Amino acid sequence: MSGVQEKFSVKMASSSSTLELTQAGGQFILKPLPVIVVSPEAVPANEHLTMQLARQVFRLPTAACAVPRFATGQPAYLTRRFDVLTAKSRLLQEDFAQLGGRTSQQHGANYKYDYSYEEMGLLIRRALPSTYLPELTAFFRLLLFNYLVGNGDAHLKNFSLHRTPPNKAYHLTPAYDLLNTELHFPYESDTAVPLFADPATDPPAFTALGYYTHDDFLELGRRLGLPLSRVRKLLADIVGHESQVQALIDRSFLPEDLKTAYAAVLAGRRQRLRYSLGA
Repeated sequence: MSGVQEKFSVKMASSSSTLELTQAGGQFILKPLPVIVVSPEAVPANEHLTMQLARQVFRLPTAACAVPRFATGQPAYLTRRFDVLTAKSRLLQEDFAQLGGRTSQQHGANYKYDYSYEEMGLLIRRALPSTYLPELTAFFRLLLFNYLVGNGDAHLKNFSLHRTPPNKAYHLTPAYDLLNTELHFPYESDTAVPLFADPATDPPAFTALGYYTHDDFLELGRRLGLPLSRVRKLLADIVGHESQVQALIDRSFLPEDLKTAYAAVLAGRRQRLRYSLGA
């Protein structure tokens, strides 16, 4: 969560199975508890659950992760760096702020939020003209998932492309920094950035209701050049799997009251994603 959660580079100690801080050669990223949020002690469990939902239920590629505990018993969130191959080898990677030429020096402190998902999708088309369709499909699926789970911090720097062996082609990276931010920031906006580049062209559903629905994501898919049959299939899939989702919530590290709150967020988002003003 931007501005409230520290991140530390760590590696496995050569003489033991413990993790140690490092300035170079980091294999993992460690996030201890944040401070200025609601229910800070549940943040690691929240992110771990959200990543597992993405990976196990919706089959999204994700960074490997875990919830270790310090000697005090305090939980933390740990994720393996997917860009690190060996101690001296890393994958070339650029996040969408870099792809879009967005910097704090040129665009201000809000640079990673002053954009839209429509423009991010068009960056993929421009950067990957010969392979954009599968990558754009993966990007759209990830947008739907973020909306479903109430992730209001999916900004430019939380999406990246990297170049992978053996063909050295660029692909969307595994998903990272996925969590239900609504549990900790109940009054923040539904999305980190708007769906559309020009608010004046928002579909009637958003203007009438004040939140995104089936119609908005269908229109976004159309503008990005995805086949509408594929977009409808992705929309149908994201509102499904309810029993699997609930089973994973029930088995998560979240306290009982937040398991209920987490499930309620998803139920509300499913209702939105099933609603069509036209229908």
